[in-house]
Amino acid sequence: VEEDVEARTPRARRLAAPRRVLAMAASGETLTVVIFGATGDLAKKKLFPALYELLYGCPEAPLLPASTRILGFGRARVELGEFLAKQCVNVTGPRRADFLSRIAYFQGQYDQEADFARLHAALLELEGGSARASRLFFLSVPPTVFGLVCENVHRQARAVGEGYTRLIIEKPFGRDSRTFGELNCTTSSLFREDQLFRIDHYLAKEKVLNLLAFRFANQLYEPLWNRQHIAQVQIVFKEDIGTGGRGGYFDGFGIIRDIMQNHLMQVLTLVAMEAPASLVAEDVRDEKVKVLKQIRPIDPKDCVVGQYDGYQDDADIKKLNEQKGYASRCPTFAAVVLYLDNERWSGVPFIMKAGKALETQQTIVRIQFKKAPPNSLFGDQPQNELVIRIQPNEAIYYKILAKLPGLTQRARDVQQTVLDLDLKKRFELRRTPEAYEKLIHDVIQGESHNFVRRDELEQAWRIFDPLLHELEVTEKRVPERYTFGSRGPLKADALIDRMGFRRYTVTGVPGFAEDDFD
Repeated sequence: VEEDVEARTPRARRLAAPRRVLAMAASGETLTVVIFGATGDLAKKKLFPALYELLYGCPEAPLLPASTRILGFGRARVELGEFLAKQCVNVTGPRRADFLSRIAYFQGQYDQEADFARLHAALLELEGGSARASRLFFLSVPPTVFGLVCENVHRQARAVGEGYTRLIIEKPFGRDSRTFGELNCTTSSLFREDQLFRIDHYLAKEKVLNLLAFRFANQLYEPLWNRQHIAQVQIVFKEDIGTGGRGGYFDGFGIIRDIMQNHLMQVLTLVAMEAPASLVAEDVRDEKVKVLKQIRPIDPKDCVVGQYDGYQDDADIKKLNEQKGYASRCPTFAAVVLYLDNERWSGVPFIMKAGKALETQQTIVRIQFKKAPPNSLFGDQPQNELVIRIQPNEAIYYKILAKLPGLTQRARDVQQTVLDLDLKKRFELRRTPEAYEKLIHDVIQGESHNFVRRDELEQAWRIFDPLLHELEVTEKRVPERYTFGSRGPLKADALIDRMGFRRYTVTGVPGFAEDDFD
């Protein structure tokens, strides 16, 4: 019987993972991590560095069994040395050579069952006859081949004996409800839900992980976390770069599918959910699903889409335009307003905004509280705001009013300032784990908190499907143009203003200012 992780003390929980690794080693259990799409950017930039940290780099290492092997699966015929030199260029540290010695490369095709039979033979050789040989498959591949890979793993490459088989699936999870349903039908017919880990790396960012504790471990906020006190909520994603060589891929999805329907919607559920029955994964995910079920489909009038100047000049986009016979209408920017039909949030607009080629790079949640009555003690003053900066330079701070210091200042001379929660200073953190370190470690532990359940995705597509159909099929809406490096289309600011959102400069004067205090 497995020990109840939630019942452990904090110190016991910190020690649980290393003890689990020692137990695996003592039992002769082996682990092989198979990366499909091992020659791609995600493997190069995120996966190989994350695996190194789990094995050798992080303070708690090793968090993987000593017997762990890594097998990169790719379609190209590449020599191992060449593969390692290119794909592990971001792996740095004193144990780099030891890490590279654990990696092998396997060439095969995703649609060839015979290649997966060869893969199984290669895995058996790596496992050395262990009776408890577990296999973790990471699908860093286009969604068009998800089903093929899952079918071939099921038929030919599942773990044998007492080891587990687990699959990590990267977004996008389809383009709409229909394509997600088809994908889910395939994966769910082959593997149990507890074997499938649909990854959303935003759920492993430190400030997103902190949302549950911030809301429900602090009695200060719960009485204020409702429509009586909160005027609106903004969830904003900004990038200061364009599509950067991903134009062909991005044009098939757009910013709504790429960012809003998954990353930002997951953040919204954590902001808006009720307290779960416990911190067990299924209880948390049940509450997230309840939130999603209460969100209305988005009214197209509450949506502005944009496209940055220069997008059409991308070589891949030009080719696609020639094939289609018209200029791309793919949005690189969108602002939408969502409403929840429940007692806590009725009438509160949740404003979601995401864009590329904007003036800065950041992801923030901004909760703006209602304005004080006009005849209040200190008169007309800026509204309080709680800001959660997810990236970069993670932070949580509360914008409040404080009296200006000085001999000549009067009691009513107040100005906006911040109460700042700096976790790095308070807890003397040497480093914050990267999202993929956390997620891979969670999968190995069988921990599903930070992964997306099937019904979460079904509800997210229910919310966005009607809007996407209206924009792409019915209206064929042409996105508003905006300058590279700007705030985005002016109509987006007008939409947000219409929702009652107010912007203030650093001194608390109404007007346009940086979205962040820094």
